[in-house]
Amino acid sequence: MKKVLSIATATLLVSSALVAKEVKIGVVLPMTGPIAAFGQTSNNGLQIAYGQNHKLKNGDTIKLIVLDDRGDKVEAATATKRLIDKNHVTAILGEVASSNSMAMAPIADKSKTPMITHASTNPRVTKGKTYVTRACFIDPFQGAVAANYALSKGYKTAVVVTDATQDYSVGLSKAFKKAYKKGGGKILKTVLINSGDKDFNAQVSTIKSLHPQIIDFTGYYPEGALLARQARAVGVKAPFIGGDGSGFPQLIKIGGKAAEGFMYTDHFNEAAAKSPEAKAYVDAFHKKYHKAADSMGALAADAYGMIVLAMNKCIDAGKKPTDKVCVNKNLRGTKNYHGITGIINIDKNGNAVKSAVVNVVKNGKFAYLTTVNP
Repeated sequence: MKKVLSIATATLLVSSALVAKEVKIGVVLPMTGPIAAFGQTSNNGLQIAYGQNHKLKNGDTIKLIVLDDRGDKVEAATATKRLIDKNHVTAILGEVASSNSMAMAPIADKSKTPMITHASTNPRVTKGKTYVTRACFIDPFQGAVAANYALSKGYKTAVVVTDATQDYSVGLSKAFKKAYKKGGGKILKTVLINSGDKDFNAQVSTIKSLHPQIIDFTGYYPEGALLARQARAVGVKAPFIGGDGSGFPQLIKIGGKAAEGFMYTDHFNEAAAKSPEAKAYVDAFHKKYHKAADSMGALAADAYGMIVLAMNKCIDAGKKPTDKVCVNKNLRGTKNYHGITGIINIDKNGNAVKSAVVNVVKNGKFAYLTTVNP
């Protein structure tokens, strides 16, 4: 009898192996270009998550197809079309920059291909879309966290530095100003910059003349680092506070001593990572890359985990993991997901409701300050 059962079991396993298929997930990231650090570190975290889990419940193998959009929204849109039309992916993970995700979102939505951005925080990314979800909090929350933290430290006057070419920066500035004024703070001026700028003499002269108690910088790390250096060079002593686009090693590498004291809101800090999921991820990240785990990598890992969970739920319901409608329904229905960056709940608009952390550059390293819950 045992022999018969063994033969039957072996036959079942062979049959399962024969019917097991490859399920494709497309990934769009800025692996090169001006914000390449975002893409590269996102991919690092993604590879950790993929290495830990790339098999579905039914035995299907997940295949990642990673395309580089060079941080360009036209390239991001082109990559999205290619993944859907030529690679026939079931879901798409990406992008980092909100402007790029907004170029991708209508394409994903029209083709009814589930898309999840791990790091684009502008509310417009998901607005009006039924097939676009995010694993990160949105700017109204992030901006309010920065504003209220600044006010709690006694900084009552601020200059806001906005990158006019980035939807992310424009939206985050708006959120900060709204919360800051509501809390009793005074916005002295909004100073505009453009991505790629390297000379900020005019802007720092304006900032210096206004004597703000704090400078809210809502752009990305390359400009933030240079702005800080040039501001300190002319004697501006007010501290900087930024968003999640600031917190990358290049901020310290480029900014040097001028980056000291630069505060920013973020999604993750390994010093605050207490859950089993976060600890396992951090340990694996350290072992593979020999450096501290960052927020972009952790967010990408969470977004990937959410896709896998959604696919497995489809299998549990007797449907195929390639059923885009089913996968999207489960992504949008994510509740109490215990991720690396915290507990994630997706609201009716496809946005993640979750906590934020505030970090600071201290002694040439990123240090954890506090966690703020939604």
